[in-house]
Amino acid sequence: MFNTVQIICASEKDRLLLRGIFKDLGADAVFSLDLNDALAIFEKARPAAVFIVDGEEPPAEIQLREIRRVAPFIPMVPLLRRRDAARAVELMKTGAFDCAQSPWTAEALRPLYRKALNLSGTALELAPEGFRARRRALALTLAAFCGFTGFAGGLYYGQKKFSPPEEAPRRTFALPYARPTGLVVRNGQVLISDPDNRALYRHDLRDFAILRIISLAQRPPAALAAGQDSLWVAGADGVIEKRMFDENYTPVSSSARLTPAPDRACFDGLYFWTADSASGRIVKRLPADALAALKTFTYPGEKLGAFACDTRFLWVADPGLKALVKLSLDDPERIISRTEIAQYYGHALNITALAAKEGRLWFAGEENGRGLVFYENEPK
Repeated sequence: MFNTVQIICASEKDRLLLRGIFKDLGADAVFSLDLNDALAIFEKARPAAVFIVDGEEPPAEIQLREIRRVAPFIPMVPLLRRRDAARAVELMKTGAFDCAQSPWTAEALRPLYRKALNLSGTALELAPEGFRARRRALALTLAAFCGFTGFAGGLYYGQKKFSPPEEAPRRTFALPYARPTGLVVRNGQVLISDPDNRALYRHDLRDFAILRIISLAQRPPAALAAGQDSLWVAGADGVIEKRMFDENYTPVSSSARLTPAPDRACFDGLYFWTADSASGRIVKRLPADALAALKTFTYPGEKLGAFACDTRFLWVADPGLKALVKLSLDDPERIISRTEIAQYYGHALNITALAAKEGRLWFAGEENGRGLVFYENEPK
């Protein structure tokens, strides 16, 4: 029976206790110090079940959600540090298979361990009646399939051998301006703000050809954010304009002057977010005309660079960590994960704008006095 289980536990004392318990249960236990370590293991192998020690960072709810994204059917069992039925119900609503109450013992965990392993697979038995006839039909079908597969494989091999190789899709594009400050990807087009020319450029997403240039003469743009029907342009003077998504991006309203003037902004579909890269402060706001502040957070990484969000996460390109940092919308002072941005290494790259769209992260910035845009797939 497949008996490998993964245990996410940062405490060395708890790891010693759990190692002895799962050894008594006959389990092959693989320990991970945190969520990042666990997800790295998931890229190589799939355990039969995952046990998560509650009360560590990030919270068990976030760990359940992130593991569910990469392995939707794996049973997950939080290990509660104290007996709390309400907490167990809350975690099971989040996606836990079951919860283990304190104290942890082999006797207490044995039923949960067996239930989790039983969920990993179901035994199937073939009825003896008509088995030979079905076996004969299956053999003929398999022979025909193998013949067709051989023919198709030969045809494919010949086509691949004598056809020119396909070009890899472009992932980096040059810009005709040096300092992009805002980036929005929408309906097969890309909007980028340029403070030097006080302009908004609309590009074709396929080849970044310029489709239209809109003047923003009143104030240099510091950031862009977009909703379903609205575009926000944050000015360097701290005033944020709300505009329509018509041909001329007509202004609708303006906020009062915000202090300090935010140079990063995004909209998660429910709340409007601004950030000040100098102080590392992130502000959650109501998306009304006044953009009233609800709560202020301190960025937990090294340096808040480009900033974006979607309906699930906040994203930060951190030049200090040379990484893409993923934050929780519920608590941006907790880092969920960080992924190295290879373009930071060996390049004089300053990433100044970021956008998340349909599984891709789009980056815009300046390198040696020239503007560029590139994208990477969203890290798992």
